[in-house]
Amino acid sequence: MKVLFLGYGNMGRALGEAWRDSGRVQTLLAIDPAPLPEGAAPVPGRHASVQSLQSSGDAAGGVDLVVVAVKPAMAADALRALPADWLAQAVVVSVAAGVTVATLEAALPLGTPVIRVMPNTPAMLRAGCTGLYAAPGVDEARRERVGALFATVGSAHWVDQESQIDLVTAISGSGPAYYHLFSEALAQAGVALGLAPELARALAADTAWGAAALQHQPDADFAALRRAVTSPNGTTAAAIAVFEEGEALRALVKKAAEAAHRRAVELSAGG
Repeated sequence: MKVLFLGYGNMGRALGEAWRDSGRVQTLLAIDPAPLPEGAAPVPGRHASVQSLQSSGDAAGGVDLVVVAVKPAMAADALRALPADWLAQAVVVSVAAGVTVATLEAALPLGTPVIRVMPNTPAMLRAGCTGLYAAPGVDEARRERVGALFATVGSAHWVDQESQIDLVTAISGSGPAYYHLFSEALAQAGVALGLAPELARALAADTAWGAAALQHQPDADFAALRRAVTSPNGTTAAAIAVFEEGEALRALVKKAAEAAHRRAVELSAGG
């Protein structure tokens, strides 16, 4: 499989390396539509423009997959710059947040299959969670091929409606930051109680890692895992009682997820 990345930042590089390591992708090409800063040297293996990729001959015969990994405002222009013959057999996969299928299709030759995906940052460590939506007309073989690619960097979950990508964004796309914030607060609480900052940070990070491993077991039940740690009248019960008072934590998380979802919808609408 020959894959062309439009934009090759941290996420694009992580995807490309994982796909090549899996053996599913044999050729990786990349164009960085953003001009290089003055005096900066081109990144080895990255073509600076469509013209340089054309002159190299690497894109001759077209590509199988185009990954749109540029800033959302650049997505349509970057696609319009591609020669039509490169796209004749390609699936276009967009990881650009808020860029709708309609916007992508308007920048592409009629009938080009389009898939929107929302990976999250743990994908860079191959522990990601990706939501995917295929526009009408994308055949099952292409769905399976793209789903298998994103499964190489974690889990891949298809949604049935494009609007659900905004929901995925609110839960798993933005979600790592929620866990980081909680870990930050837990470490700060440890310092306030008298722990050294380095130890408090290690305890918070290692605890998060272990809890996530437990949650990732087949058929894991979050509530059951919580109850397994919460002995009656014990230390955990005392802490959980604070979190659950008036369902304050649950209400705050719900409010935060709703805010993230609203913003995702606004971005999809061009806001």
